[in-house]
Amino acid sequence: MSKTILVVEDDEDLCGLLEYNLSRAGYEVRTTNQVEGTLDAAEAISPDLILLDVMLPDGDGFDVCRSIRARPALAEVPILFLTARSEEMARVLGLEIGGDDYITKPFSPRELVARVKAHLRRKTAPVPKATGPLEIDAAARRVFVNGRQIALTATEFRLLEFFLSNPGKVFSREKLLETIWGRGRHVTPRNVDVHVRRLREQIEEAPDDPQWLQTVRGFGYRFEMPE
Repeated sequence: MSKTILVVEDDEDLCGLLEYNLSRAGYEVRTTNQVEGTLDAAEAISPDLILLDVMLPDGDGFDVCRSIRARPALAEVPILFLTARSEEMARVLGLEIGGDDYITKPFSPRELVARVKAHLRRKTAPVPKATGPLEIDAAARRVFVNGRQIALTATEFRLLEFFLSNPGKVFSREKLLETIWGRGRHVTPRNVDVHVRRLREQIEEAPDDPQWLQTVRGFGYRFEMPE
């Protein structure tokens, strides 16, 4: 069964180009061209991935992303931003509010399709179900902290899966970038720090003094399995 991509883009020519290339790659493509109606369309379609323009005629794609992440049914859908805004502040903001990737215009359709494929197929090693205060149901993609379900983005979930699959091991930011985002990505080590901080805010009782997801100064991060 083909996966469904929702494209939110107001440039008709670019939207047509995206639809053509994604369809050729075997995906079912649905499109919208403004903020209004996008959330309802997303909930009706239940897409496997969303390509989201930042500058839309009736609003801001960042606001759309925030609204999507607030909807339980859509909270884990990968969101790839499409934008002409290449400054670091915009990229970091896009990731901080729940985006999984940030693609600046102009871009190669071939590269975009490759990155879509990478986000949709990326799998990690089987994840043990943690016991105690942190529990993860990999099949249902649910995470519980002290019995309370928390909402993670697709990237945050993959990051947690990877750490849980490799407890006690230290990973550099570059290794995490390669494993979670893949080769050829346009993200930086700072993006790892952004996602780690957001993950800590969800799972740690004291994010500024983490018990589980620990910083190894001058190198990267290590995850200690909760007891």
